[in-house]
Amino acid sequence: MASPASLRARLGTAPLVLAVALPLVFLHRNYQPHVAVGRVDVFLSDLAVLAIVLAGLAEARHAACFRRTRAVWISWALLVVVVLLWTAWGAVHFAAYPAPTHAVTAAKWCEYMLLAPAVFAIARRRGRLVPAAIVLVAWSAAATIVGVLQFFGAIGNLDHTPAGGRKPSFLGDHDFAALSAAALVLAFVVVTRGSRSSHERRFAAVAAASGVVGMVVAGAFDALVGVVLAAIAIAAASRVREPRRLALVGVLVLAVVVGILAIRSRAVADGLKFLGLRHGSGGAAVAVQSYRQRALLAYIGGRIFLAHPLLGVGFEGSGDEYAYGPFVAAAKKRFTQPAEAFPSPQHPWGVQNAYVQSLADFGVIGLPVFLAALLVPVAVALRRGAGDRRLAGAALVLVCVGSWNGFGLVTGIPVAALTWLAVGVAAAAVVPESLTRED
Repeated sequence: MASPASLRARLGTAPLVLAVALPLVFLHRNYQPHVAVGRVDVFLSDLAVLAIVLAGLAEARHAACFRRTRAVWISWALLVVVVLLWTAWGAVHFAAYPAPTHAVTAAKWCEYMLLAPAVFAIARRRGRLVPAAIVLVAWSAAATIVGVLQFFGAIGNLDHTPAGGRKPSFLGDHDFAALSAAALVLAFVVVTRGSRSSHERRFAAVAAASGVVGMVVAGAFDALVGVVLAAIAIAAASRVREPRRLALVGVLVLAVVVGILAIRSRAVADGLKFLGLRHGSGGAAVAVQSYRQRALLAYIGGRIFLAHPLLGVGFEGSGDEYAYGPFVAAAKKRFTQPAEAFPSPQHPWGVQNAYVQSLADFGVIGLPVFLAALLVPVAVALRRGAGDRRLAGAALVLVCVGSWNGFGLVTGIPVAALTWLAVGVAAAAVVPESLTRED
């Protein structure tokens, strides 16, 4: 095994900084020390993100590389501008808009977005993402082991839920699922092109096992949507001459589908009752049900958008009472759920779907801008990219496209970090070999 010194000599310092920082980025805040500086809470994950950004800044010496991917950076910059401008818009237009709080959130959102150009600069040469990929899969395996122990009741969990159901590991349900999905799609990349060594075969085996089991234990359908999108993209864009490789990808996806349906069988049954496809309510009036609550929160987000279609209510404003308050009564008439399922000052749930929230917060421009920041890198990578970064970058972004169905526009979380890390990888796939030589 190569020593850190030899790796640093061969790859440079920045790829090792990226690899070492990843475990802190993919760790729930409850397990991190933090320091409060005024309104700002600084966690270890924030420092890890800053370290990656600074490492990328030290590597950003090839302006030509950035010019070749200008479409990615235009779509990326548009989202940055919208977040900042709509934070100012909320402060100016709505008296109840908590401007200082949302300004801090906007700044942290933009800090996490800086991961994209940082990773792009670090990954400008092939092979520099290998340490990060190994660490990500190893961390996914550790998270899966913890999640399995929680499932069997051997250790406690963040949600204080009994054994035998979905578990959050040391990330949280949806972030755990996204990390597992990221590991799984890395296995897809190796499987579809074929392993080049015994090390790669072991890497793919660990990635596949931790990915499948982790996604099942986490039990998040949004990450499953992302994996399905990623698998379709890989199958369509890869140049596979052996159909059995794609069949193996399909088997892995099917295993995740069956496992999640089993572990979330009660939630699925409640969802079918909510849709009228099964009889009964499943106690909807006395117990908060996941999909009913998500539907009612999305309904409120949609009502906010319809009331403010042009400019929205400001970044993160949809989670404030001045925005959601006028629509809670209508939601209570439409949805059968206990009082705590509805947003209130005591329970500021937010919209909990980034796509709906982008409309509620930013108005009609929000959804196209947010989607462009995610999908333009996918299109650029698949159309013009090469090597493993082409499929890996596009697939990882698509995992995030699915995962954002389970979150609002929340910053400082693993899915936010994974999103912009993946965008950077997708963009790096386009850089030609002639521009990746050292100065």
